[in-house]
Amino acid sequence: MRTIIVPRSDVTTEEVSEALREGLGPRYKVLPGMGMNWNPVGNPRPDKPDMVVVGTGSTRLFRAEVTISSRSGQTVLHVIAGGISLPLRLINGFWIARKVRQVLETAPGLRRDA
Repeated sequence: MRTIIVPRSDVTTEEVSEALREGLGPRYKVLPGMGMNWNPVGNPRPDKPDMVVVGTGSTRLFRAEVTISSRSGQTVLHVIAGGISLPLRLINGFWIARKVRQVLETAPGLRRDA
């Protein structure tokens, strides 16, 4: 799991989702309010307001999850690689989760002061 610290405590799921859509482009699905389902054939889980799933295709094989939390005047974004098996999680860690981290680290909308 990789962590990104945003120097604002009011970052929303919508802001994170928009930054990901802009930075990743149309090839990637950005699903705000969803969490990864650890069932290999399951769809993303609904009702997760502080989570965003990012993936390609059905988001079952190639996916990453961003968890959003606040701490001491900052927002903490945790990026977790997902996938059906350990080898696939490792691939996703080097591919999709890395791209998600890069987008979030450089997103200008997340860096502005409150």
